[in-house]
Amino acid sequence: MSNQENSKYTQYLPRMFQKGNDQTDGSYFLGRFLKVFEQILSGGTERQETAGIEELMDRFDKYLDPAQTPPQFLEWLAGWVALDLEDAAEFYGAEDREQKNSLPTQLLPLEQTRSTINRDMISAIVQLYKKRGTCNGLMEYLQLYAGDETTISIDEFQETARIGNSREIGQNTMVGNASPCFFSVNAIIPSHSRSMLNNKVSLMRRVIESEKPFYTNYKLNVEIPSMRIGVYSKVGRETLIGGMLED
Repeated sequence: MSNQENSKYTQYLPRMFQKGNDQTDGSYFLGRFLKVFEQILSGGTERQETAGIEELMDRFDKYLDPAQTPPQFLEWLAGWVALDLEDAAEFYGAEDREQKNSLPTQLLPLEQTRSTINRDMISAIVQLYKKRGTCNGLMEYLQLYAGDETTISIDEFQETARIGNSREIGQNTMVGNASPCFFSVNAIIPSHSRSMLNNKVSLMRRVIESEKPFYTNYKLNVEIPSMRIGVYSKVGRETLIGGMLED
C-alpha cells in the first residue's frame, strides 16, 4: 500500500496526529480512515471516479434542468409539473432509455444538454398550462408530441350556417352540427410506417381529449403527403418519397 492511499485530509490534523503519515506500509490508520470521508466529501480517487458532496451541491441545479438531469430523474421532475411521460423509445430517446434501466454508482447530471420529446415536454409544460383551453396551446402541445416533421393546423368553426351572413363552409362554418363549439385539427404526417402512423394518431387523439375544453367537439383530419408539385414541397416534412411501408 503506497503513501498515496493515505488521505490528504491528514494535513489538517494537529501535528501530533500527523506522525507516521510518511509511512509506506499502510500502517498509518488515520490516513486510511480519513480516506473514506475524503471520498464522500471531495470525490473519487484514481481508482474510482465519483463526485463528492461539494461537487454534487455545485451541480445541483443541473438535476432540476430537464436537458441535463439524469434519465432516472425524468419521471421525478415530471411529477413536479403533473406530467405523465410517454414510455415508448421514441419519446425517451435511445440513450435515455438505455441509461434509465442501468444502475450506475452515482446518478450524475449529463455533461452535455440532451433533447428528447420527454425532456422537451417537461421544459415546456408549465408555459403550456397557461395556454390550456386555447387553440395555440393545443397546437403547441400537439407539435411537441408529433415532432417537427408533422405539420399541424387548427380550424375553429364559429357557428352553423345562416342565410344572409358571410360564412365560409368548411373554414369557419359547419353544416349539420348544431353545436358552435367545434374545431378540427389537421395534421400532415410524413410517416414511412403504418404502425408508427397509427401510434402517432392515437397519441394525438389522447392529447386532444385531455387538453380540449370539455364542452367542445372536434375532428382529427390526417393526411399522408406524397410528392405533388405546387402542393407539397418540403421533402421529409410535408413530402413523403417512396410511399408507406406496410408492417
